[in-house]
Amino acid sequence: MVALGMRIFHLGLAATGAMALLAVRPKVQLAEDVVTIAVSPDDLLAEFRRRFAEDPDEILAMDEHRIVRRFAGKEGPYSFRTVELVTWEDGAITFEHLAGPFAECHERFEVTACPTGTQVTHTGTFRLRGGLWTALLAIGPVKRAFEVHVHRHLDALATELARSGDVGPS
Repeated sequence: MVALGMRIFHLGLAATGAMALLAVRPKVQLAEDVVTIAVSPDDLLAEFRRRFAEDPDEILAMDEHRIVRRFAGKEGPYSFRTVELVTWEDGAITFEHLAGPFAECHERFEVTACPTGTQVTHTGTFRLRGGLWTALLAIGPVKRAFEVHVHRHLDALATELARSGDVGPS
């Protein structure tokens, strides 16, 4: 009887430890990414706003300064579908993760005028679901894929806008 009680105690202790490991979610800091885009900051912010409003099926709510929108994509082996609160500020766009693969995710794109157009600086942090069980995944391949994904989008936007010479109707 004492042996059975000890087994139950150890199982309970192991379960408690496993649950504690799920609750601890390391915050991962993304590397700062800076890209120059050959349009003015106001035109670039207007272009982001235009692009985010292009697909009405993905928009859940919208007002003058915010949009709640679904995003989907793939980077490397990871595909994602998220819901984000996108907020336009003076000189910046912020993203707050509302639903999807992250326990939390915050991104900021700051735009500042420079001699060749606009310098866009991306910063962000995230926490994966799964706690410490997913920590190595978070600080390794997921972080790299996230950074590559953002950089590819910014580079593609810079190339596209440089080729087109304008950003479309404002």
